Amino acid sequence: MSWPHRLFAGQFTDFELKLLRVFRVVVDCGGFSAAEAEIGLTKSAISKHVSDLEIRLGVRLCERGRGGFALTEEGKVVYEAISQLLVSFEEFRSRINAFHAELIGEFYIGFIDSLVTDEATPLREILSDYSKANPAIRLNMMVGTESEIDRAVEERRLHIGVSVAGEGSVRALTTPISVETSYLYCGAGHEAFAVADSELKDEALSKYALVQHGYSAAENRMIAKLGLRSAATSHQTEGILFLVLAGTHIGFLPAHYAKSWEVRGLIRPIRPQEIMKTTRIAVKANRSSLANPMVRSFLSIVKARKKKDDAGAAG
Repeated sequence: MSWPHRLFAGQFTDFELKLLRVFRVVVDCGGFSAAEAEIGLTKSAISKHVSDLEIRLGVRLCERGRGGFALTEEGKVVYEAISQLLVSFEEFRSRINAFHAELIGEFYIGFIDSLVTDEATPLREILSDYSKANPAIRLNMMVGTESEIDRAVEERRLHIGVSVAGEGSVRALTTPISVETSYLYCGAGHEAFAVADSELKDEALSKYALVQHGYSAAENRMIAKLGLRSAATSHQTEGILFLVLAGTHIGFLPAHYAKSWEVRGLIRPIRPQEIMKTTRIAVKANRSSLANPMVRSFLSIVKARKKKDDAGAAG
């Protein structure tokens, strides 16, 4: 198939902007099928949008077919240009927002999974305060792995990320908000379930299949220290829980997330007094995004909530 050579006229309408956004999401998701849920369009409609953009730009942006999705060299250049354009567009909107008492716009927040059951993390209160203070802002909520969230904050595809506090990027402003405790669990169908903790020495644990998180450096250190045998990987905590409940694997789970299944006798922690890992949870924002009043408003609410919680703990 030959593509017409057409110089881009530089005329942008809302429709062209929509095409650019669709293409960027397709690239971020790694293909048309994966982007369906994110965009809210069918695969055929998304393909039509990308084809329309290719025709307008006069270049082929990606290869799609049995070989899978892949960007062309021109597609890579266009993707980078779109990212820069949308950042500039957001900066423009931020400056205009500064004129108004009421903030208006699209606000993107990303979370690592399973935080919703952690009552020690004040995210519900923070989101409530933010929504009430800024009713005209449209919230876009995303869930991903620690690395996905941190990278999206780094690239300014997210205004705010909530993930594991660490060294991270110097570009990120990090505000710790809670500490999460995880234990090593086994399911009721696992052979270790009825064995006393005193008999489950490191050597015994090393014989069991372990399902591990695919992104946790702290967990990797625990695995090495205890000599555990990794036999499966999940990038989401729900995947860990599935295999633990199946009785085939042991795995680390946040205590708050595991609580309801533990209460029902479906899982139990192994040597909880000795085997545990703690994870600091933090709110992150790219320092370059601090000019955005929507970001500043969110961080001020985080700071106020943290101050209130610290005062309550001290009292």
